[in-house]
Amino acid sequence: MSKQDKLGLSRRRVLASMGAIGVASAGAGLGTTAYFSDEESFTGNTLTAGELDLKVDWQQTYNGPIPGSDGEVGDHAVNAYPDTAMDDQSYGDGLQDLDGVHYSGAGETEPVFDAAEIPACCDCEDDEYYVTYGDESYCIEPLSGEESVEDFYDYSNFAAQNGDITRADTSVIFLYENTANGELSLVVVNDDQEANGGGVASYTLEGAPNGSGFTGTGDWQEQDDGPDPYSEWTADWAWQEGYTDGGALGPLNDEFAIRLSAAFNGAAAEQSRREDDGIVEEVMILSGGSGQDSDEIVLESGLDESENNEVGPVTIHSSCGIDSGSELDVPAVFQSENYPDQEHLVEFTDVKPGDSGEITFSLHLCDNPGYVWMTAANFSQNGGTLTEPEIDAILDQAGNDGPTTVDEVEDSGHLAEKVEVTVWYDEDCNNVYDEDEVNEQDEVVEEGEEAIFEGTLQELMENTFELENDEDEGMVQLGADCYPARAGFCIGFEWEVPTSVGNIIQGDEAHFDLGFYTEQCRHNDDPGNSTAENGTPTPTPTGTPTPE
Repeated sequence: MSKQDKLGLSRRRVLASMGAIGVASAGAGLGTTAYFSDEESFTGNTLTAGELDLKVDWQQTYNGPIPGSDGEVGDHAVNAYPDTAMDDQSYGDGLQDLDGVHYSGAGETEPVFDAAEIPACCDCEDDEYYVTYGDESYCIEPLSGEESVEDFYDYSNFAAQNGDITRADTSVIFLYENTANGELSLVVVNDDQEANGGGVASYTLEGAPNGSGFTGTGDWQEQDDGPDPYSEWTADWAWQEGYTDGGALGPLNDEFAIRLSAAFNGAAAEQSRREDDGIVEEVMILSGGSGQDSDEIVLESGLDESENNEVGPVTIHSSCGIDSGSELDVPAVFQSENYPDQEHLVEFTDVKPGDSGEITFSLHLCDNPGYVWMTAANFSQNGGTLTEPEIDAILDQAGNDGPTTVDEVEDSGHLAEKVEVTVWYDEDCNNVYDEDEVNEQDEVVEEGEEAIFEGTLQELMENTFELENDEDEGMVQLGADCYPARAGFCIGFEWEVPTSVGNIIQGDEAHFDLGFYTEQCRHNDDPGNSTAENGTPTPTPTGTPTPE
C-alpha cells in the first residue's frame, strides 16, 4: 500500500478540503477578501425657483391746456415709460422710446414698432444685440473686420473672400462691425457657390435709420434724410448655380431696431428671373466669430417649393430690458418737459368739461406664462370747496327730494359719477379706441377693438370689474387663457368729462389706484383665488385727477 493509500485521501479530496477550509476562514474573518462593488453618483444638484415678472410700460396723453402755450388746448403727451430722453439734467419729451427707438402711439412720428414690441424682458450684455423670432429670443454678437461694409460686401467677390460665412441652400443673417471706425451694418447672404442650383429670395427691412445705405447689386444706395426717421428697404434676388446673392444695410445708428421679413422659393418675387431649380431650405443667424467658428442660430428649416417659404418677422434691437415695480425711479418716471413736477401717473388739477385723457399700458410677461388681471383700489372722492355755481347746480339737481337751501348742501363730490371711462384691448397700441365701423344702415362693416369696460369712473371703482364671472372685487382677468412668456399686449384706459356736465363738478376731486396683477399658469387650477405669502400686491401706479 502506498503512502497515499494509507492516508485515504486523493489529491482531488485534499484540494476540496483546503477549499472548504478557505471558505470557512473567509466567513469567520469578515473582510479578509473583497466583495464585488460599484458606485454611481450625481453631484452638484440644484433646484432654483423660476421667475414670473410682469413689466408694465405706458404712454399717457391729455386733451386739455398745453403747458407753456398761453392757453392753447390740444392733445399732447403727458408722460411715458420708458422715455430715455430723460437724464439728470433734463426731462423726457413724454413720448415712449427706448434709447432713441420710438414706440409711442402718440406724437407725430409713425413708429415701426408698437409698445407691445418693446424688448422689455431681455438681459443681453452691452456688446450684444437682442433678436426675437416667434416665441424665441437670442443675444447675438456681430462678426467683425477691419474693412468698411462696402469693401466687406463686395458684390462681385463676396463668396470668394467670405466662403466661411456662406452656407449651402441657406439664407444667412448677421451683423458686421467695422473695427476701424465702429460702424455697424446688417448683412444678408443667400446660398453658397458650391450648392446645387440657384434660388430666389425677397427681403423687406423696416426701421433702418434715415440716412443709411443699402447695397444688393454692387451699387451703394443712400437714403436722404427726411422728416421720417425710419426707412424701409426691399430687395428681390435671383441667382444661378455657382453664385450667391444678398446685400448689406448700414451704417446703423448706435441705437436701432430693425424688422426683417422674407419670402423664398415659390413665395419670392423674382420668379421670372429664376433659371435653376435650387431652393433655400434654411434661414439662420450667425453670432460672433468670423463665419466658420460663428454660432449658428437656425430660425427656420425645412423650407420647400410649395409651402413653408415665408419667414418673419425677425427683429434685431440694439437695446433691451426695462425696470419695473420697486426698480422704477418714482416720481421721476411720471415727469416730462410738460409736467416736470408730477408725482403720480395721473395728476391734473384744472380739468374742465370737454377734457379727456388716455393711457395705453403695454404689459410684458417675462420668463413664464401667466394669467393677468387689471386691478383698482383706494377709490375716494370729495367735493372740495363749494362755489356758488356748484351750489346752484346741486340745488337744481336735488329737486324736491334734496336740500333746498345753501346751508343744507353737503358736497361729497360728483366728479367720479360724471367722468366717462372706457377700458379696452388696444390691439395696435396707438392710444386710440377703435370702435366698430358701421354703414348708413347701422350694420357693422368693420369690427373695432374689444371693450373691457364702459361706464363712469365711479361705476368702474365701486363695481370694480365684476366681469367674466370674476368674484374677486378689485380685479378683472385680462383674457381667459394664459399669456405666453415675452408676449406683449396693450390695454387702453380713457377718461372724458362730457361738456354737458356743467357746474356740479366744480372743485371736486377723485382719487384712485390702477394696477396689474399676474399669477403663474402652471399647476394653477383656480387662478385669481390663490393666497400668496404677501397677499395680492398693492396696485401701482396711482392716479389722482383733481379738477378745480
